[in-house]
Amino acid sequence: MGPLAPAKLEQLRTLLASLPGDMAARLCAMADKADPALGRLLANCLVDPEDLARERFFAPLAPLSGEPGEDRPAVCVAPAALVRALWAWMGDTLAPWIAARARDAVRDPGAPVAPDALDADRAAFAGLMLDAFARAEADPRELKRLQSRLGVERFDEARDIAVLLRLAPVLRTAVQGLAAAIDEPDDALCAFIRDRYEAAAAADPDAGPWVLLMIMARFSRPWRILRVFERLTHRDDDLLLGRTDMALIGDVLLRDAEHHLAGFRAVPRTGPGARDAAAALTAFAAITVGMSREIGIRKDGPWGRRIMDLRARASDQMSAIHEAARRSVARVLPETGKTRRPYTPAREPDFEEAQALCLFLTLTRDDAGRAAVGSAHNAAMAELASVFEQAGQGALDALRSPDAGQREAGAARLHQIAALMQALGQDEAGAILLRRGAAALAA
Repeated sequence: MGPLAPAKLEQLRTLLASLPGDMAARLCAMADKADPALGRLLANCLVDPEDLARERFFAPLAPLSGEPGEDRPAVCVAPAALVRALWAWMGDTLAPWIAARARDAVRDPGAPVAPDALDADRAAFAGLMLDAFARAEADPRELKRLQSRLGVERFDEARDIAVLLRLAPVLRTAVQGLAAAIDEPDDALCAFIRDRYEAAAAADPDAGPWVLLMIMARFSRPWRILRVFERLTHRDDDLLLGRTDMALIGDVLLRDAEHHLAGFRAVPRTGPGARDAAAALTAFAAITVGMSREIGIRKDGPWGRRIMDLRARASDQMSAIHEAARRSVARVLPETGKTRRPYTPAREPDFEEAQALCLFLTLTRDDAGRAAVGSAHNAAMAELASVFEQAGQGALDALRSPDAGQREAGAARLHQIAALMQALGQDEAGAILLRRGAAALAA
């Protein structure tokens, strides 16, 4: 199939944009199975031509173009917002002729992609970027203008992007043949990665750590790349690693751990918030424990000390959440306190928060020990379980009262208590409480 005329392409884009829901994406998938060239054409027509040109030009950065604050730092070397700013800068003033060639490369959206076609322009743009940064740093007015243009205070990330663009051919060769997703690296794969790392470092002294970062982005458990370290250093601890460019990998992993630590810094107050915070704790525990297990990190080594500090901070954060759970449940179930206050309708936000905190405790039960708070976590859950048992008995007593108002309040409270018990992982106990309540009402 030959290239379509611009007018026909625009009609095709308009048609695809008019399709409801995910119909356009499903159409592309069906076309790709029948004819990869047609599938490629349709998929590229779903993207604005300017966006497609930018994505194609910066394609070597894609594995490391995460969203800072949302994604872990290991995959945020080339933030998407900065890449967009660099593209606009290139097209407007720095190298419009390079941007024009990038646009020409996607003029036929059905044409096969040649990954190396723009490598010379990528390297040229990288050099122009670095020269511009050097000039700006020598001129305060130009520095301020360029910082504003790119939305940065420093040019460190932009310089890293320049290096990655220049290294595109070396990096592409290094990852060629590797699976897109790596779960369990065996000895053969570790040896393969070692050979690719050494070949890349021999081709360009700057390439070594970037190859490791690119490959680590494919790992479902990123810390498992540390298994390659023994083959690279012939050591199984972090004393030698701190003096090699592979120290970058350990530092990035620890920044990932700190990113996940921030994910459960605040007290979760909703169900989705509890699940997100629990996922952050699980990821934090996996990295810190995984790093230690992979290469036996020494507690008095540079990485070991940082891990101990992170785990201490995790313990403090979890302790704060434990206390918040106790306070939240006390607000919802005041009748279980020492003052034995009467039933009061629980405010919906208070109940939602108590339920969310109970859910968080349940979801993090297995990982609490790995985050250095196992015994405190179990104690908090046991304490809340005792509160629910006491509150449940009180609700059952109210159901047996001759006073209709007491029975109505007891029934409402019983369902709240059962919901909290289930959120705390006591599904069977909650179900039994509801059955006992039904029997009390029927008596």
